[in-house]
Amino acid sequence: MKRVALAICMIAFCCGTLAASSSTVTATGVVALSTEKILDSIGVNTHINYTDGAYADVSKVGDRLQWLGVTHIREYTPGHSTPLSSYVYLARRGFKFTFIVDDDVVGSIDKFRQIEAQARGSVVAIEGFNEINNWPVKYAGLTGQDAGLAGQKAIYERVRSTPSLSQVPVYDLTGYDPKPVKTRAGSADFTNSHTYPQNGQQPNYDQWGSVWIDWAFAEVRKFKLPMVMTEFGYFTMPQSGWYVIGVDEATQAKGTLNGLLDAVNTGISRTYIYELLDEKPDPQHRDMGMHFGLFNFDHSPKASARALRNFILILKANDKVAVNESANGRMSFTLSGWPVSAQRMLMQKKDGRFVLAMWNEVPFWNRETGKPIDSPAVKVPLEFGKTARVVNVYDPLAGTAPTVTQRNVAQMTIDVPDHVVLVEVTFPD
Repeated sequence: MKRVALAICMIAFCCGTLAASSSTVTATGVVALSTEKILDSIGVNTHINYTDGAYADVSKVGDRLQWLGVTHIREYTPGHSTPLSSYVYLARRGFKFTFIVDDDVVGSIDKFRQIEAQARGSVVAIEGFNEINNWPVKYAGLTGQDAGLAGQKAIYERVRSTPSLSQVPVYDLTGYDPKPVKTRAGSADFTNSHTYPQNGQQPNYDQWGSVWIDWAFAEVRKFKLPMVMTEFGYFTMPQSGWYVIGVDEATQAKGTLNGLLDAVNTGISRTYIYELLDEKPDPQHRDMGMHFGLFNFDHSPKASARALRNFILILKANDKVAVNESANGRMSFTLSGWPVSAQRMLMQKKDGRFVLAMWNEVPFWNRETGKPIDSPAVKVPLEFGKTARVVNVYDPLAGTAPTVTQRNVAQMTIDVPDHVVLVEVTFPD
């Protein structure tokens, strides 16, 4: 699970920019996604097995997860350095595990069974071998991709034949070449891939058409299964250059939130951010693998942790009295001057309030200088089609309080920056 670049060849493009374009978007009766579904789509990687660094104190790991507001965690098969009781402890605090199987298929699944027996409902997914292109596996006398695919089939069969785990979804292995593979039937319930945007680029759009998340899943869509992204992230080691380069904390925060919503728009059921904590101190910035955390080695939150926490708190906040029950989960709106690089998502809270997320995936990192790009927000006129009682605009990078509030308006102009902002709309009862 140490980071290497996504195995996609990067094309060297000629210098220059494409002319920006925009359009008017008229959206009628858009069905909103529930904010609960969006929040449930967020997971994070942890390394409880690593007892010589930031993950050594499992109670503190639980505290960071609780502060963040993320329930789903992805972990390797428990090893010899950490007792099963550490995982049970987290499970009993309400955290849900996706476990990765190691090369001992039978032993791995038995450990998952033991944890599930002590904390019912805590094992929510079981994942096949991790990145076999980087960490080759052997299985049943086979090597290479043949070993990985045969092992995945055995994992699926073993999970299905284990009574307490038989209903647990099985995620596919990662790092194999899907081209010669015709089906995943009998091997996986979800296809799976990892995405690490390179060159300091946005997660799924730039002016040359780089769409990292789409690329990562392009070849597995043929299997027509639900999709998960069990690793996604940026590392905070500001760099210039090509391909595998780090960014600063603010850019990591922007890319993380943008990527989580890009993933949902792409059809991905759950995304696991890589990772919760910087594993070990690296003050000289010599090892990029020590800088993927949402939190620093000392457990202090980076900008990405604060932004994600704010995002979650904003979406969780509900009025005590439900509003707008007659909307049936649909909202109409018009966006003028909508850039081709901009993205959007309509959500609805349990209390009936709508939340329109908007973000503009313009470049936010200068790979030549190794510095962030301060792209100005684009002003987008937003019409609701009827009068809204209250409209609050939130910027999760800034906090949980509204940055703008307007009352009794049928239209307003929204500043859409290079990262997610949330427009919360309350219509009259």
